[in-house]
Amino acid sequence: MITVGALLAAGMASMMTLGQQSVVQGFQSTRAMQAAESGIQLELTKLIHPQVTGGCSDTDNAPFSYSFNAAGIRGCTASGTCEVTRIGDVDYTTITSVGRCGGNADTLDSASRRIRVRTIRPNL
Repeated sequence: MITVGALLAAGMASMMTLGQQSVVQGFQSTRAMQAAESGIQLELTKLIHPQVTGGCSDTDNAPFSYSFNAAGIRGCTASGTCEVTRIGDVDYTTITSVGRCGGNADTLDSASRRIRVRTIRPNL
């Protein structure tokens, strides 16, 4: 009876560990999405507002990289590129942002998310 109880306890402990890993992965995934969205928003700000320099506003194929210290996404990064494509008489800017959070990319406690946004390049 003691052996059966020990096996049940070990099985329950294993299931709890897997459940905790799932929660951590979900949390890191959400944080990575927020980091990617933050990278997009920062680059859109540079693109739309002429008084802000750098990034998409300066170079057609500009890479960017941000490290965040704000609560919620502290320790996360966003990196990506801006690409300008001319279709007809209109310039479109495609911003791709990859948000990464967590430790080593090979472990379960890390996540990355990619977002791509296309907008008409403003004539400034």
